[in-house]
Amino acid sequence: MGIERLTILAFSMYANKGAYALLLGAGISRPAHIPSGWEVEGKLIEQLAATQGVANIEDWHQWYKDKYGDSATYSSLLRDLVKTPTERVPLMKGFFEPTSEEKGLGWKEPTRAHKAIAKLAKDGYIRIILTTNFDRLLECAFEAEGIIPQVICHESDIDKVTPVVHSKTITIIKINGDYIDCRFRNTTEELDDYLEPMKNYVRRIFEDYGLITCGWSAMWDKGLIDIINGSSSSRYNSFFTNVGEASDIMKTLATSRHGEIMQINSADDLFTELYEQVTALKQSNISHNMSHDMVMARVKKYLSSELYNIEYSDLIEKLGTEAYDKIMDKATYNFSITPELFASYLELHHNAVKPLMDAAILAVRWGKAHHIKIFGDILIKLCTKPFKSGEITTEGTQYLHALAATLLLNTIGVACVVYERFTELDGILKLSVPAGNFMGFYREPLLRLLGLTHWDYDTLNLLMRKSYYYPWSFLFLEKLRSHFRGCFTVDSEYENTFYIWKHLESLVFGYNQCYILGRFSVPTGQFLRSRVDYKMRQHGEEPYCIFFDSADKLKGEWEPIKQGMFGGSYDEYKKVFDQAEEFYKQNMRY
Repeated sequence: MGIERLTILAFSMYANKGAYALLLGAGISRPAHIPSGWEVEGKLIEQLAATQGVANIEDWHQWYKDKYGDSATYSSLLRDLVKTPTERVPLMKGFFEPTSEEKGLGWKEPTRAHKAIAKLAKDGYIRIILTTNFDRLLECAFEAEGIIPQVICHESDIDKVTPVVHSKTITIIKINGDYIDCRFRNTTEELDDYLEPMKNYVRRIFEDYGLITCGWSAMWDKGLIDIINGSSSSRYNSFFTNVGEASDIMKTLATSRHGEIMQINSADDLFTELYEQVTALKQSNISHNMSHDMVMARVKKYLSSELYNIEYSDLIEKLGTEAYDKIMDKATYNFSITPELFASYLELHHNAVKPLMDAAILAVRWGKAHHIKIFGDILIKLCTKPFKSGEITTEGTQYLHALAATLLLNTIGVACVVYERFTELDGILKLSVPAGNFMGFYREPLLRLLGLTHWDYDTLNLLMRKSYYYPWSFLFLEKLRSHFRGCFTVDSEYENTFYIWKHLESLVFGYNQCYILGRFSVPTGQFLRSRVDYKMRQHGEEPYCIFFDSADKLKGEWEPIKQGMFGGSYDEYKKVFDQAEEFYKQNMRY
C-alpha cells in the first residue's frame, strides 16, 4: 500500500472533516462473499440449465455459448430470464442474503472495510457515500455503530431526504438501486445513462467534495463516468484506489480531476489503516512527533481489548520487521570500530527500536502475557545475522549488531520489574537464539548474547569517550531514561529500578547457566557499586536494598520466586545468589 499517500489522505481527512465522499464498487463487498458479476452469471446459467434437465457442467459459460450461440452476460441474462424489474427482486435475494450456513461462516456480513467506514462516519469524517452496489452491508455496519443512515436508492428519493449540508447523519446514495427495491438498475442499457435528477444530484457531490474511490474499476459504469467527466473539479483532492494496475479509464478520470492513483492491497487494509491513522491524529492532537504518537495511540487501543489481538500482533510484528530491516541495511562489519562509528551505530540501532521500546513498556504495564511474549520473538529476530557467502567480519565489530536487541531487552527488564511482571520476564530470559546469530554458527542463550558486554571495559570507555568503572551499565541507563520518564516520579526511582533489573538479570544468567565452559560466572555492572552507595543511604531504605533484602524475609512469597523465577524455589535462588556474591567479590571493580 502507498503508505505515504495514505498518510496524506489521513491528514487531509482529519483536517477537512466531512469533506470527502466515497465512491464504492463491487470490490469492497467481494471479501464478504458477495458474488461477482461472473459468478452471478454462472449461477443464473446453472439455474436456466436446470429447467432443461441439465446439471453437473464443468464450464457453465461455455455450455451457454454452445447452446445459444453467444456468450452470456450478466445484463443479458437478467433481461432474458425476468422481463420486469419486479421479478428481479426474489431472483437476486439469494445472491445478497446469507443462508443459515453462510451466517455460521460469517459470509455476506460487513467486512473490516465496511466497519471502518462506519466508524469514520460515526466520528464525522465521512458524511456521504455513493455506491454502485445493491447489497446492504454498509447499512448493517452503520446500524452496528448505532447510526441510521438516510438512503437514496432511486431518483424519487432525492426530494424526500434532508439536504446533505443540513443532515446530522450519513447519506448513502445507491446510484444503481438496492436489491430489495424492484427499481434497481443493472442492465447495460440502464447503466448507460441516468435520469436528470440523479445526474444533477451526483454531479453536485462530485463538485463539492473530494473523492475517494474503492472497489470501483471505472470499466462498466458509462453513465457514472460521464457524470464525473461532466463535473467541474472539486477544491479537494481525489484518490482513485486500485488493487494492481489501474484501468486507462480510471487514469484518465484521475487526471481530469487532478487526482491521484493509489495502489492498495485491499479495501479492508485501506479503510482499516485510514481509520487508525485518522483516529491516531485525533488522539495525539497533531503533535510534532506524529508518527510515533500515532503508533503509541494504536498500541494503547489494541491493548484495551482482546478483540484487537490480530491488529496488535500485526502492528508489533511490523515494528519489529521495520527495525530489523533498518539494522540489516547497515549490517556489514568489515571495519575497525572508531568512537565515531560506535556513536553512529548506536544512534542507528536506538532509532530503529525506539517505537518497540515504548510499545514494550505499554505492553508490560497494561497487556496480558501474550502481548509481552511477542517481544521475545522480536529479540530473537534482532539477534540474527545470516552469513553471506564471501563476507568478512573484523573481530569485535560484529558486537555492534547486539545494540538494538540489548536496548529492547533492558527496556523490557526495567518495565517488568517496575510493574512486577516476573513470570513474563522469566519466559523471555529463558529464550535461545538459533544458529545464524551475530556470535556465529551455534544456538546461543539469549542472555549470553545480550547479558554480556563482549568488549572489555577499556575498549568501551575508548569507544564511548568516557572513563566509567562500568561503561556498559551507564550506556543503557542513559539511553533508557527518556523512555521511562512517565513511569517514575523522580530519576532516583528509575535508577534504583534499573539496577534492580541488572542485578536480577545477572542472577538469572547464573541460574540458567549461560556461562561458558561450565565455569560459574555472572555479569557484573554498576549495580554492584550502586548497591554499596544505596546501603549507606538512610540505613538501606532505598528500593534496591528493600527489594533484595525482602527475598530473605518472604522466601517463597517473594514476588519473583512466587511468579516462577529460579524454578519457584527460594533455595535455588539463595544458592545462585551466594555463588554470585563470591564471584562479585573477586571481580568487582573499585
